[in-house]
Amino acid sequence: MERVRALIGREKALREVSQALHFGARRVAAAGVGAMHVTCADESEHECVEAFQHGFVHYLLPALKFARQSAFRIANLGGRYEWGSVRIAEDHFATPPTKDAGKLLVVKINAHVAFEEEPAPVVRSGGPAERSYRFGFWKRYDSESACCGALAELLGGSTAPFVEELRESFHSEGRDRVAMLRDTTRVDPTLRALHAAIVSARLQARKATLDIQDYEPVSPTLYFVLPCVTINRHERDTEILCGIYSLDSRGGNAEGTYVGLGDDPSAYETWRQNGLFVVSDGEAAVERRARDHRALVRDAWKEQRIGTRSVVRDERIERIQRDVEQNKHHHHHHAKKLLRAALPILAEVAPVPAAILLFAEGAVGIHHAFRVQQLAREMEKSQEARQILDEIEAKVDHLEPDHARALIELLMQEYAR
Repeated sequence: MERVRALIGREKALREVSQALHFGARRVAAAGVGAMHVTCADESEHECVEAFQHGFVHYLLPALKFARQSAFRIANLGGRYEWGSVRIAEDHFATPPTKDAGKLLVVKINAHVAFEEEPAPVVRSGGPAERSYRFGFWKRYDSESACCGALAELLGGSTAPFVEELRESFHSEGRDRVAMLRDTTRVDPTLRALHAAIVSARLQARKATLDIQDYEPVSPTLYFVLPCVTINRHERDTEILCGIYSLDSRGGNAEGTYVGLGDDPSAYETWRQNGLFVVSDGEAAVERRARDHRALVRDAWKEQRIGTRSVVRDERIERIQRDVEQNKHHHHHHAKKLLRAALPILAEVAPVPAAILLFAEGAVGIHHAFRVQQLAREMEKSQEARQILDEIEAKVDHLEPDHARALIELLMQEYAR
């Protein structure tokens, strides 16, 4: 994939990006190839979808029908990755030839931004003549239009449901990237919409990566997760590849690596080269390990508490603690009974520590990652913590016996008498 890596941060024709992916995938020589494409629902993304279809999907994917190949697709407001979707896509492309030999699954996630350039060059500060331009708005059907409208709504402070989902990602790991983008001392307003699109693509790709890391595929799989930004122009659209996550489950756990732009919009350096944009942040060429977000939550929680424990004075919890001290939970039926009893009580009296601990131990889905990160840092929002505990309670009967015993022990150790 060296040819693909060379494209990171550089505006290229849509066709060139798809062709590079095509040739890179062929060099992998996998027994099967699958593809997933996430885009905004905006009609301006039609070119991007077509380019991926005709440059990659058509040549490499198995036929869904006679002479018709199709990527697994998601199109919604803002190009949001939907939790669990990469797992469904992987299942679909786990064809019989890949059962033992393995497969390649390319997950391409596109945010987008409009670009307009003034037709006549202007002179700025005595320098050479340059054309002025703007990102984020263009003439759509001869009317002024935001593009991407969903990201514009996010930056404008909307509270629509799809915006709240975007905002959760933009606030992950305790960083308010929306505030960074709005701060004119940190992000040039001319480039704000472009940088917002880059950040969004990066964060949605991170969600897909978390899903992959927390999942055992149906057949061994090498994943490439590619955050990209389509630049919608009045002429042919272009694209910036923001980075590459590589995760290989063919030999065991898919820990993975990442190379490309980070998620801090204030760190981007953006300039034009031969009329096309280049974006870098000083680390774009540095390969680093994809992080374990359950461990991140655990570490943030430890740092917040500085070695203390959560003291709860409640007779119901104390009775459960006595059963655990007497090892009654070693019988797996009793362990599940204690866990079912403890969860609603903890949801009532002190839900946040329980939600954080159980997430860190893998008892609840990875889709809670960004929400739990916020809980670990802010120690509030108990209603969200209760929702997480409710989800765990519904799964108690399906837990492995050893897992149930370990969870009830962990909780009782946390809530000191």
